[in-house]
Amino acid sequence: MKSMTRASLVCRAFVELADALVGEYDVLDLLRTLVDQCVVLLDAEAAGILLADHNGILQVVASTSEESQIVEVLQREAGAGPCVDAYRSGKVVTLSDIATGGGLYPAFQAAALSQGFQSVHAIPMRFRPHTIGALNLFRAETGVLSAEDATIGQALADVATISLLHERTARENASVNEQLQRVSAAMTSCP
Repeated sequence: MKSMTRASLVCRAFVELADALVGEYDVLDLLRTLVDQCVVLLDAEAAGILLADHNGILQVVASTSEESQIVEVLQREAGAGPCVDAYRSGKVVTLSDIATGGGLYPAFQAAALSQGFQSVHAIPMRFRPHTIGALNLFRAETGVLSAEDATIGQALADVATISLLHERTARENASVNEQLQRVSAAMTSCP
């Protein structure tokens, strides 16, 4: 079988993400697909997602490895790290060399290095003014992602963000409709 070009792999990733959105889709399946595709497509050994819950508290919702999950959980618990900062600022945070540049986040630095990660690229998951989390790409080598990888990573994060916001809106609308139906039924049963 002929090997696929990078463009073909990227197209296939977007089709796979879109396919995950058809009908009654599982948000966790969508997020697992996203992190898995990031590792296939981008210069990253692992990927993870931190998402804010309805109270704004970050939760680890997807990870490609136990090592990246450990680092993600530590950031969440410490409330500090490049991935947390990407969420809070709504801006990409890159540490091209965790050993020398991770001093702002000593707990993150120690955890990431102990798990074999040398650099990280944290992409905010945002749509307009709303930032809902961060997609985090962990690398075993120092350095930054190429401009092409950073663009593809941001595009994948954007598609997932729009999908998540759509799902939240649909869920909220269903809840409001259900409440209105109960009120209407109660009103029609009153004498």
